[in-house]
Amino acid sequence: MLLEESKRRQELLKQYIWELAAQCFESEKIREYAFKLKDLYNNNFRHSYSEFFPIIVDIAKEENYNLEFLSSNIEELKNILEQDYTKEDKKREFKGLYKSLVKLGDHLNLEIGRYNYFSSSEKKLIDIEKYTETSQDKLTHATSELENAKEKIHAMQTELIAVLSIFAAIVLTFSCSINLIGSVLTHMNEAPFFKATFFTLLCGFIVINLIFVMMYFISKIIGRSIYASCKTTNCTCGENNTPSCNSLNRIRKRLPYIFWLNIFIITLMISSLIMYKI
Repeated sequence: MLLEESKRRQELLKQYIWELAAQCFESEKIREYAFKLKDLYNNNFRHSYSEFFPIIVDIAKEENYNLEFLSSNIEELKNILEQDYTKEDKKREFKGLYKSLVKLGDHLNLEIGRYNYFSSSEKKLIDIEKYTETSQDKLTHATSELENAKEKIHAMQTELIAVLSIFAAIVLTFSCSINLIGSVLTHMNEAPFFKATFFTLLCGFIVINLIFVMMYFISKIIGRSIYASCKTTNCTCGENNTPSCNSLNRIRKRLPYIFWLNIFIITLMISSLIMYKI
């Protein structure tokens, strides 16, 4: 058989395969295809087995075609030819087609099985990839939650240390101040009123600033600021990142509570001292 004729018949066979994959046909329609294949396989035509797999792959991708339809129709063709094969030679309609069709069916079923195997393997691979991605996302989420939990625990520890430190500092300072004030007042039973007032205010001045110094040290340890808000964190709002305020103004703006309290106590101390001298 000429090469061009063989190619033509191969293309015609491809067309029949596509048609047989379109739907499940009735027996009469299958008989029509049996006659078509009989004409196709006469004169010793041999189909090209290597071209079947691409056809199977293309059929599987199409929504209007189905490999199960193809397998079912090929099986029905075999049944028709088997019935014809058992008849006498004179009554046989498809003489010489049986062996060729059996080979065609075996080759198509083999390629369908190979496609299903690769599809199953591909599906498993996709499932594994999805599972891996999901596991990775879960791991990332769990790691993030663990880091957040660590940060919260660290923050809670810091807060606890801060509270306990402040409480201990206040208790210690208050206890010392009470003892100091009590000692001062004990030795000033007979002292003039304004002199006693001056020394009492002096004790208060020392105690308040001592408490502030302790709070300042604690704030440095726990990394918290006790300063009031300003334009910049480090007082670099002036030209060339230098402070725009002098030292006294910076204290007044950043620590107003301790600044004005000290001013108030110092004013009372000066007033008491003046009144004592008068």
